[in-house]
Amino acid sequence: MNATRKQLTPAAVRLAATTLILAEGYTTTLCVKQFLRNRGYRAYQAEVSQWLLVIASQQGWSVHDNGLFRVYYFPRLPLLPQ
Repeated sequence: MNATRKQLTPAAVRLAATTLILAEGYTTTLCVKQFLRNRGYRAYQAEVSQWLLVIASQQGWSVHDNGLFRVYYFPRLPLLPQ
């Protein structure tokens, strides 16, 4: 049995994170790593964390570091005046 895994790409990390944020309202590198592994990617925590921080910065996502891990989510839009 040849257990070949797919190469991790920034696009795969971005798609996984976006999917999880849309589904749950937020995500973490651990969730993204597990999501990718379940879909056949060779995903390691350090690499996912590195890519996710770059992607979040490029996309303008909000990041909260609680001291143990970073939580990623889409920024809240201000309410429009009535």
